[in-house]
Amino acid sequence: MEKPLILLTILLPLLHETTAIQLLMNNASYDNRINAKLSDNAILRCEVINNTANEDLMWYRGTQQVDIKSENSVNISNVCITEITAEDNGVSFTCLLKRNTTTKLSVQLNVLFSPKLSGDATINVEESKTVQITCGFKANPAAAMFWRQNNSVFTLPSRYKQDMTSDILQLTIEKAAKSDANNYTCVALTSDGKETTRVFQLIVEDRKPGLPIEAIAAAVVVGALIIAFGLFARREKIFKCKKNRETAM
Repeated sequence: MEKPLILLTILLPLLHETTAIQLLMNNASYDNRINAKLSDNAILRCEVINNTANEDLMWYRGTQQVDIKSENSVNISNVCITEITAEDNGVSFTCLLKRNTTTKLSVQLNVLFSPKLSGDATINVEESKTVQITCGFKANPAAAMFWRQNNSVFTLPSRYKQDMTSDILQLTIEKAAKSDANNYTCVALTSDGKETTRVFQLIVEDRKPGLPIEAIAAAVVVGALIIAFGLFARREKIFKCKKNRETAM
C-alpha cells in the first residue's frame, strides 16, 4: 500500500498545478467578443493566473501564428491591432499556454461599420440578350438590401430575377428590351433607417445584325464547288504525270 500512496503524493501536486493554471483575456476568463470601429486600434491582453512558475504564451490570428517578442510572451502578453478594417470582422485571436495548448482563450472582433456598396456603375447589353447587374455589399450590423428603378421601388417583371448571397445582390434581366434601359439603385437600409445607395446605369444597345442563314449556306456551297472544280482541274495533270512515269519504266 505504500507505493500507491507515494505515487499519489507525487502526482496530486502536479495535477493540481495543471488544473489550477488559468488564462484571462482582457480580464475575462471565457471566450468573448469585443466591439470595434473602422480605423480603431485594439489591445488584447492575455495573462496567466494561478501559476507557480513562469509560463510562455502563444498567439494565433485565426489559424496563423502571431509573431511576438520573447519579452512579450512570459506570463503576460499583449497584441495590438492597428487600423482595424472591415476584413477584420469576425476574426478570432487566440492566446494559448505554450506547454499545454489545451489551455487557451479566444476573443472575436466584432467590427461595426456602415454599409459599403460596390460594382460597375455602367452596364451595356445588346437588345434581346441577358444581362446581370451586380451590387456587392458589406455591412455590420446587417442591412436590408433591395432595388429601386429610377429611384422608385418596383415590382419585378417576369423577365427579372433577383438573387442575394452574403455579400452580393444581383438583378438578372432576360431578353433585355429598350424599355429596360434605366437607372437601377442598389439600396442598403440599416435598422436605424439610414440608407446607403449605389446607382447602376443600364444601357440597352441595338441588336447587331448577324449573317442570314441563307447567305451562310450559299457560302458553304460555293466553297465546296470551288474545291471540287480545283480537284477536277488537277485530275488530268495527275493522270498525265502517272502515265509518263509508267512509260518511262
